[in-house]
Amino acid sequence: MKKHYFLLLALAFLFGAKAFGQEWEYAIEYNLSDAEATHQYCAYEMTDGRIMVCAAQCFQSGSQTGYIYPPHPALIALSPEGEVLAQNNYFKQGYWGASWFPYVFEKDNGEIFMLASYSPDHCYSYFNYFKNYDNPPTDAILGLYKLNDDLEIEQSYEYSFPIDTVEDMSSGYWRYNPCAASGNIFIHSAILDGDCIVGAYTKNVNSTSPVQGNDSLFFFKMSLEGELLANVGVSMVNHGLYAWQEMLRREHIVKTDYGYIYYNPMAPSFFVTVSLLDNDTEPNKAGETGTVFYLDNDFNILKIRKFQQPDGNPTQNQCDNMAILRSSHNTTYMATQANVHYAQSQEDCRLFEFDDDIEATQDYLTIVRQMERQTEEFDCVGISKSVAALDDHSLLFCYTLNLGENFNGDSWIVIERLDENFDTISTVFISNGSDELWCMAESINTTIDGGVLLTFESHKTNNPNLTRTTVVKFPAEAFVGIEEAHENGLKVAVAYPNPGKDVLNIRTGLKDARVEVYDMSGRLIHRQDITENVTGIEAGGWAAGSYVWRVYTLDGGPSTGSGTLVETGKWIKE
Repeated sequence: MKKHYFLLLALAFLFGAKAFGQEWEYAIEYNLSDAEATHQYCAYEMTDGRIMVCAAQCFQSGSQTGYIYPPHPALIALSPEGEVLAQNNYFKQGYWGASWFPYVFEKDNGEIFMLASYSPDHCYSYFNYFKNYDNPPTDAILGLYKLNDDLEIEQSYEYSFPIDTVEDMSSGYWRYNPCAASGNIFIHSAILDGDCIVGAYTKNVNSTSPVQGNDSLFFFKMSLEGELLANVGVSMVNHGLYAWQEMLRREHIVKTDYGYIYYNPMAPSFFVTVSLLDNDTEPNKAGETGTVFYLDNDFNILKIRKFQQPDGNPTQNQCDNMAILRSSHNTTYMATQANVHYAQSQEDCRLFEFDDDIEATQDYLTIVRQMERQTEEFDCVGISKSVAALDDHSLLFCYTLNLGENFNGDSWIVIERLDENFDTISTVFISNGSDELWCMAESINTTIDGGVLLTFESHKTNNPNLTRTTVVKFPAEAFVGIEEAHENGLKVAVAYPNPGKDVLNIRTGLKDARVEVYDMSGRLIHRQDITENVTGIEAGGWAAGSYVWRVYTLDGGPSTGSGTLVETGKWIKE
């Protein structure tokens, strides 16, 4: 073991997750009282090594003090070393960016394109309210924009579509979130297929009363020259679907040899009934979670099947923040959070592998394998993208644990490296080791050199108005071993809840390890072998105050008393 290892461990304990060996990080801070702010959501590497960060530019709405809304698409170009090369936001008068942050695509010749949608802005107390203009917009826009190296628009290709909407924002939640309540176009899938963009968007109706029209799902194909080659609509009502943007995020469609497979989460049964191909209807079944469309290259529906979770409350079961990824052996990975414990304000992070072969005759997709990660608080997968594949066919699964019921818990981000059987190769945590950091993963992506781009949001729990969004690049070796993780500011064990009362939980992916707890005088008060991902320690009889916990890897086997210190932290008992 290198001599500097324990020094790094001590520094990490004092200062939190300092990026000692990270290749770089780029962070933006803003306060909710600021007039405008840039929020980073996901980052992608271009062929020339530049990093394109998809972001949202937000402005004070005026409807509520300290409430930033609505967003407009924005992009940031970083150098391979993480330095800002260019930044631009794409504000449009009378509109808001209904898809929040844009998609970015690269042509074979290196040209960069941005895909975004705009919908009329219904925030009546906002300077950009659509009725503040002489010719207020009525239609929504699906737009593709060719950009130069400074991220300025060189060529614009826009298509307008009428949307159903109504102004009824007089009371309740919609007073403060009127754009989300109004009809809009929301792009939730877009992939590059040759020289064409293939994707899906929903045309949503207003969420207030009276509701006008029906939510519709559209599959579209657009060339990188801006020609809309196809735009095929599917009635969501006829297929038992519901256009809830919390469920529809960014990655729902994959390419196949015959066309495409599209995954759509299922609404709870009190919203809809399921309409099958023969137009027979039946109530939503317990555990039934979503609908899979098999499409040919022209978006003709070849087959419809269902996917389901193995458990769930029939009136609440659904998937949130769902994203899919095609495997190297023609199955599909789906990362999602499931609110099967919705009544307790809990959601679990889950990863599935589905056998979605079009030749299969079963009504439901077969679950090849699955895994679940949870605490007793609110847990969340990466909001925009939570699973990525490495060259050796292993996976990175990114999620956030212990957010708390009101997003105020002592949370941490987990990056778990898995083999093709979902067995854990390594587990690392981003946490400052205190009860003051709230953080949430936004997205994870890999780079050509095997590195990892992580985008996340954080703030201090004692000052939630001050927000920080960060893009960080880790080298591939950060996920190889304990020492490499520490050299990159990552932890291999965390303690929660912190502060806590009767139970101290130690979460780690380590095996053949033990935990020891000391009081502040240095007296050992507890020792226990670690055999599970979470080791619970009864602390009800301990005096209130601060304690130090230490995790050791076992050199001589369990309960031998020997071992190597690999993680330490402070825990507070209330």
